[in-house]
Amino acid sequence: MKNLMYFSTSYVIGASQSVLPHFSCHSLRHTFTTRVCEAGVNIKVIQDALGHSDISTTLNIYADVTKEMKAEEFKGLDSYFKV
Repeated sequence: MKNLMYFSTSYVIGASQSVLPHFSCHSLRHTFTTRVCEAGVNIKVIQDALGHSDISTTLNIYADVTKEMKAEEFKGLDSYFKV
């Protein structure tokens, strides 16, 4: 029996024709959290949406920092420090 925590199109059209890699529900939570952080959604709203009682779970486990997020944040610092 297949692990129900992993999904791919192989469940629908057969393993030999699968076009998506296997991924877990946990992976989707990470992706969702990172993308809504990138979109500027308030972290407390994200915490509530994910059902976390402790903000540190949201920040330390689910919210990943992307290269794009770093670049955007440091771009603002560049203009701040320029005299």
